[in-house]
Amino acid sequence: MEYAGRGDPARTMALLWDGLPTPRRGPRQRLDLHDIVDAAIAEADRAGPAALSIRGLAQALGIGAASLYTYVPGKAELLELMVDRVVGTQDLPTADDGWRAGLRELALSDLAAFRAHPWLLRVATSRTVFGPHVLARYDAALALLDGRGLAAIEVVGCVGAVESYTRGAAAAVVEAEQAPVQTGSSDDEWWQGLVPLLEERMNGRFPRLAALDAAGAFSVSSSALPYTLQRALDRFAFGLDLVLDSIAARIPT
Repeated sequence: MEYAGRGDPARTMALLWDGLPTPRRGPRQRLDLHDIVDAAIAEADRAGPAALSIRGLAQALGIGAASLYTYVPGKAELLELMVDRVVGTQDLPTADDGWRAGLRELALSDLAAFRAHPWLLRVATSRTVFGPHVLARYDAALALLDGRGLAAIEVVGCVGAVESYTRGAAAAVVEAEQAPVQTGSSDDEWWQGLVPLLEERMNGRFPRLAALDAAGAFSVSSSALPYTLQRALDRFAFGLDLVLDSIAARIPT
């Protein structure tokens, strides 16, 4: 797990909010901060955040590691820039169609970000990245519940519940999506090899499971995607409705 907050807080905040300082003398800097952060995101997408290094990133950018350090102090600060950069590519949620639709869009947008950048699931959330995009998105999410009659702590708790649910359920989606590559076998290959062995051992010993299976409890909404991925997506949608229903029950009528 990678943790934010390990770097120099002053340097991190300056880079997040102000970007690179303009040199007072000498030649202009060759690289733009966005280019550096985008390259770092691409490296993390390819190999994960643990494999990301200043030396490796410098090679990808075609400069020396010493030169890269003149832009970014280290990996710790870079990680926070990466998170804020990804959040900055997401649309801000709005209450145009009501608070429920806004929170649903928040969750779906975060799910899409986790699927596009699975390394985000390896960045701990216990220490928030206080970047301008992260805070703008959070502020917009809180605004969805303005005027709903909730106490301040309930507003924060409701948004936090959606975010926490999304992160946990998104992990199952990403794991299902990556399984074929990581295991070297498709869902069909895995299941075909397992079924006869499983049937032999279950052999009527689990009646509730068998009854629910016969009633369609393990069906999925579409066969266009691999079964385990579609099941994870269906469960994500079902669980999100449960969370939103719980929030709705708290809002005074």
